[in-house]
Amino acid sequence: MQAGKFSIYRFIGQSVAGPAVAITAQLQCQAIHCHGVHMFVRRSWITTLACVSCLSLLSACAAVDNAVNASLIDRHVPKDYSGVIAVRPNAHAALVTQARGLAMREQVRANTADTRFLVGSATKWVTAVAVLRLADMGKLDLDAPIAHHLPELPPQNGAVTLRQLLSNRSGIPNGLANALRKDPSIRNLDLGPVAGALRFGAGALDARPGTKWDYSVTNWLLVAAIVERANAKPFTETVEQLVLAPARVRDTGFADSGYDDAVGMAVAYDVAGGRKTPPAPPMVAASGTLYSTVRDLVAIADTVYSTTLLSAKARRELMTIQVASEDYALGGRVKTITTKEGRRTLAWESGVIGGYKTLLAYDPNDGRVVVLLNNTDMQQSEQAGVAIALFDDMGVERAAW
Repeated sequence: MQAGKFSIYRFIGQSVAGPAVAITAQLQCQAIHCHGVHMFVRRSWITTLACVSCLSLLSACAAVDNAVNASLIDRHVPKDYSGVIAVRPNAHAALVTQARGLAMREQVRANTADTRFLVGSATKWVTAVAVLRLADMGKLDLDAPIAHHLPELPPQNGAVTLRQLLSNRSGIPNGLANALRKDPSIRNLDLGPVAGALRFGAGALDARPGTKWDYSVTNWLLVAAIVERANAKPFTETVEQLVLAPARVRDTGFADSGYDDAVGMAVAYDVAGGRKTPPAPPMVAASGTLYSTVRDLVAIADTVYSTTLLSAKARRELMTIQVASEDYALGGRVKTITTKEGRRTLAWESGVIGGYKTLLAYDPNDGRVVVLLNNTDMQQSEQAGVAIALFDDMGVERAAW
């Protein structure tokens, strides 16, 4: 606390003197964020001059944060990147966004910080959060047989647990993918989650549950069906009620037909410039049809990891790896990276659907975050490399202040 008090007075003295303000702001940002603001609010004997000076310092700090983080983006993100980037060094700092390229080439409409993108498999992470909320409410049990909610399934399938579905280790064959290979028109079926789960999730097991990793969309048909049965509401409505509404997001939801031409939505393209926008049938909502913005994704992550939305036990479940070879937890990956500051364990939520590529990398310990939304079929490995470089460099820049 004394460090914060000293920082305020040092700034006040220099602000009265004149032009040293900007330099002092750079040097004292973290002290003010961590200590000074709280002391300043409580101590009524600080003068009006101190109030004005402290507010000026905070404003200068924000400007410095923004400039430094914009420079980081310019340094590490390819110049031809199309999409939106967001970075934040910690939960107390401002989120800095940068939009590049075109959301729709045909109309020459630019991407903006508020442009919406399909986030692909990052949807699974949001689905897992909804499941964990229902578990906290006593409506679901991760380790109980799913036959409790889907008694229509064959006995072997019904013996699978929700945890095994959420970690893609159910042993249930990918019935939907197999059916699509035989008849691509199936993607146009207007089936809800329960009907889809019972139609495509009833095949004979191809592995003992818990023993084989299979990144199968059929697992998520079953998850959505279980959520509907447990909460007696449509799957999408449950997600909106239990996850999106508490996060107070306005630009996130589930896509339907014609989504790519909707106002505010980015169109996805392949590397040659042709449209690469997949259909969004309702039955696969749990695994890949969520759309969002960089700001909304950060708001959801902040709500999940920094509030009481989930119990401490549920948050631990979300960050506990179930499949070590894949760094896979429940509905998403947990990735440990090595930075110049040391090791960080991140919620690593990636997604690919058509030409949309998504990555949300979030450190629950301090709220450092990188979000990359792309609409030109960027390679996932390249996107991951950019995110790691941004994470690494944010700490270096701030330490240099």
